[in-house]
Amino acid sequence: MYSRLLGAISLGFLGLASCRGEAGSGEPPMDLATPSEDLAMPTDQAAGLQDMATPDLMPAPPPTEFYVVRVGDGAVALSSAATALSLERRKLADGSMVGAALALPTSGSGAQRAITLGGSSISEGSLSRSADGRYLLLAGYDAAPGTAAVASTSSATVNRVIARVDASGGVDTSTAADFFSGNAIRSATSTDGRSLWAAGAGGIVYAVFGSTAKPASLLATNMRWLQVASAQLYASSASGSNQGISRVGNGTPTGTATATLLAGFSAQANTSHYGFFAADRDGQPGLDVIYVADDRSVATGGGVQRWKLSGTTWVLEGTMSKNLTAGVRGLAGYAHPSGVTLVVTTAESPARVVRFEDDGTALDMIAAQPLATASANTAYRGVAWAPWP
Repeated sequence: MYSRLLGAISLGFLGLASCRGEAGSGEPPMDLATPSEDLAMPTDQAAGLQDMATPDLMPAPPPTEFYVVRVGDGAVALSSAATALSLERRKLADGSMVGAALALPTSGSGAQRAITLGGSSISEGSLSRSADGRYLLLAGYDAAPGTAAVASTSSATVNRVIARVDASGGVDTSTAADFFSGNAIRSATSTDGRSLWAAGAGGIVYAVFGSTAKPASLLATNMRWLQVASAQLYASSASGSNQGISRVGNGTPTGTATATLLAGFSAQANTSHYGFFAADRDGQPGLDVIYVADDRSVATGGGVQRWKLSGTTWVLEGTMSKNLTAGVRGLAGYAHPSGVTLVVTTAESPARVVRFEDDGTALDMIAAQPLATASANTAYRGVAWAPWP
């Protein structure tokens, strides 16, 4: 049952951009206000959780727990060398831990691979929940901790890995191959835990769960973090003129595609975007607000940005940064009747997990509520809601 509900919470709202989105590969450009017959969403799904209540399909409860990627084990200082990873499960209410941290494998066993990240590689470590809500996705390297300059390694020697984690904490790292050679791998996402996309400095690729074959290349543009929502792939980037949130192709492409920046983002040319979340808050069918993590300094615009659709163009309304000393990178959110709840990881030192409640208060007055602080020689990266069983 739960797999049918994700389109109405968290990033499921982002898929509604397919009714207003920029065109992908092989199609003429469309602005975000133009309907698309191929990607049109039912109006009850566009309206939010309450509209999905039926005798057979009740609304999912709001998330109460999240996972955050912790880089490092605390024993040595973080560097560009490969570093061990853990997933901390925490309560949204107060940030307290739920059980022990889930350690990800640092060595291979049978079909399973190691998965590590560069300790100081701040663009790596995105965590996403699959569109059906059942899995977490994380990308990294099949490298032992201590492997020098792991992002620069040959992928023929150090395969790139896509890890899948289920609701019970089961970790599968069998999806690994020779791609993004000499380049960082930063993020992964999925529709259902089987169709997988990964992004990094080398572009975006498509793979199938458990495959060790070279994945299909969608594009070679430098990208950061990915999400799939309601059958549409989106990506963040801060490379060249492609700075902001882009629609990648039409739907969930498995072959060559084009990343098209959403209208209006090009007006803010110096952004540094990572995680993102979108919702419908005006009561009308369709996406009308996007929250985006920006890791620049607070003085230059870092924090949680809120973008509002005005006509056919996205406009930056303001930034939530009160009680922050630096910008943010990881971001997860969900909409509810009284507003939007956001959980983010900061670019501070030490990194923190904080919560914002956008309840209609002026953005510059919405304060970050602390949930967790990284211990010495560790850092927080991506964050995502706990998956459903």
